[in-house]
Amino acid sequence: MKVTLDKTENRMSYLTVETDPSEIEEYMNKAYQRIVKNSEVPGFRKGNAPRDILEKHIGREKLIEEAINEMVPITCSKVIEEQKLEPVMQPMVKMIQKEPLVFEMVVPLKPIVELGDYHSLQIEPDSLEVKKEEIDEVLENLRIQFVNYTMVDRPVKEGDIITVDIEGIVLESPIIRNKGVKFQVTPEFSPEIPNLYEHMIGINKDEEKEFKLKLPDDYPGKVVAGKEVSFKVKVHDIQETMLPELNDEFAQKIAPDIKTLDLLKERIEMNMKIERERNAESKFEEKVVEALIAQSKLEYPPIMIDVEARNLISGYMQQMQASCRDEREYEEKMKQMPEAKLKEQAIPMAKKRLMWSLVVYEVAKTEGVQVDNEEVNVEIEHIISDSNDQKDESREYLRDYQNRQNVSDMLRARKTIRKLVEIVKSSNK
Repeated sequence: MKVTLDKTENRMSYLTVETDPSEIEEYMNKAYQRIVKNSEVPGFRKGNAPRDILEKHIGREKLIEEAINEMVPITCSKVIEEQKLEPVMQPMVKMIQKEPLVFEMVVPLKPIVELGDYHSLQIEPDSLEVKKEEIDEVLENLRIQFVNYTMVDRPVKEGDIITVDIEGIVLESPIIRNKGVKFQVTPEFSPEIPNLYEHMIGINKDEEKEFKLKLPDDYPGKVVAGKEVSFKVKVHDIQETMLPELNDEFAQKIAPDIKTLDLLKERIEMNMKIERERNAESKFEEKVVEALIAQSKLEYPPIMIDVEARNLISGYMQQMQASCRDEREYEEKMKQMPEAKLKEQAIPMAKKRLMWSLVVYEVAKTEGVQVDNEEVNVEIEHIISDSNDQKDESREYLRDYQNRQNVSDMLRARKTIRKLVEIVKSSNK
């Protein structure tokens, strides 16, 4: 067997493996022994046909295929051992030729993590102070919840709610065609077509208007991206949004026990502080880990991000399917979110999760963080505490080796992050 290490880059080793014709013979014999047991060949009792007769009966190609399926994984393991490679996952194989067997293999290597000096990290916790502007924003959102709408006889203004027929034609096909649709005249209406809402401003009730707009180059429909669209609209009615005044009466609408606007502001400030205190620790943990990632040197095979992204997508699709009433509803929802779009959205989160796991795992090794069996048992009982009548099934599921290992890894990561936070806090004193 001849092995050529073509190159190693981005923690991926690329090799070409050329086997001697004699090497596959052992596997051909094994393949023959397996296949002949279940083969009925005319003129021979079942399982007794000679190999050359069997080859003619089923085709040599099938025998070779069977032999290769057994030989390649074993050969890959030998190559990895001989080349002293440290794989992080199974190699990828591309067949070049079958006789003699030649194939290429790509081996994703274990990541290299060089931690930054986390003992000297200087991290400031987020302030718990609530600013006036933040209280004003909450009040504005509360006003919107109590908005009133009044029919008006005037031209459309920004912020109005209008009922409109709208049609947009490009390349002789409609990209939008709605009758009697209601929407608010704000930039949020049809954000993929910038400035569309602006052309509604100034139209009177029962008035028709025609205009043209150029679609942006990054418009989701690639065929029509950058093309000019001819729009035709007709406004049927116009409603003005009437926000309530900020006064004591408004405060009592929000909560009957609050008598004045000032007391409402105090309540909002208090609730925001409570929420910030509740989330302060997890936010500080995130800042610490992100700061350490920024100071560390990470090298990993890019395929690890793809694998993590696939796991995220799979989890999302399972949750989506569980929330649907039937397969038809699930398929309709998935049409609105193609897998390519899901992957595009999953990649940034996958990269973040991978970097977190690499850094936290390295800190755990450095600090000697361990989890014992009793801790895992306690965590399993905590996880299944809300399972009600399915506790026994849930417990049995989590006692499976791999699932139990996942619980252990989660606990170790949690303990490691707490240890890391303790170190940073003590160095900041």
